[in-house]
Amino acid sequence: MKFNLIADAGSTKTEWALLPTGEEVPVRFVTDGLNAVIATSEMVRKNFSAAAEEAMTTAKKAGAEAEIGSIHYYGAGCATPEICSRIENALLSAFGAEAARADSDLTGAARSLLGDDSGVACIIGTGSNSCLYDGRKIVANVPSLGFILGDEGSGAALGRRLVNATFKGHLPSYLEKELAERHGLSLPKILDAVYRSSSPNRYLASLVPLVKEYVGDPYIHSIVLEEFGAFFSRNISRYRGARSLPISFTGGVAAAFSDILGEAAEEQGYTLGDIKAAPMDGLIAYHRNHNDI
Repeated sequence: MKFNLIADAGSTKTEWALLPTGEEVPVRFVTDGLNAVIATSEMVRKNFSAAAEEAMTTAKKAGAEAEIGSIHYYGAGCATPEICSRIENALLSAFGAEAARADSDLTGAARSLLGDDSGVACIIGTGSNSCLYDGRKIVANVPSLGFILGDEGSGAALGRRLVNATFKGHLPSYLEKELAERHGLSLPKILDAVYRSSSPNRYLASLVPLVKEYVGDPYIHSIVLEEFGAFFSRNISRYRGARSLPISFTGGVAAAFSDILGEAAEEQGYTLGDIKAAPMDGLIAYHRNHNDI
């Protein structure tokens, strides 16, 4: 059976959907994430080889032999034509596909959230990003700048704020004690994970479940609200007409803290649109109606 393949690749995980050329139900699977900006050619090759093997295995479990027609890959770090070309060539090599197109994860978010409508599309997950979308293409983008220079409101930013508050003595004493004794947060562990790890942003984002667990505490709530407020003030405010457009979000952090996200939006006069934990359902719907690669 011939499938078109859709990929939504984040730094932490990649969601794939084998989309039959007929009306059959898509076949979905998940592999390790990839950031195309920082990944070496060998890392890309290994990642896509493993994904191609998983695609064949998953299709067989669904009772089909997978032949890949076109691939549309939406990826973190697919920020320049040169990077996209490198990803496309690697996809063609790994999957033996007829055609491959790589676009930014932000384009994927916009197509998933807005389809053919205009609006502001945002990602708040491990990292954060946003764009103004006219229903066909991205027409403006305030650069994310990554977790060191930007990424306001992201999982990495929330993790960084939690760590900073913990070890600089700003947390309530009961919470500081719980994080140390129950969750094993220690300064040597944190410093090693952040400064010796190849993916410090992913480590910091891995602390988001702790932020979620204790978000009922006023101090933790204020951290999340401040970060989302910074996301709107540093990014969304730069898009002309943004207060008259829906501001839609995808990403696990946006979905996990949707109520506080709404609070931050209301404080600054914005109207929330859709909030989706992941873009894949929207991408499947989009590509059912747009067959061009």
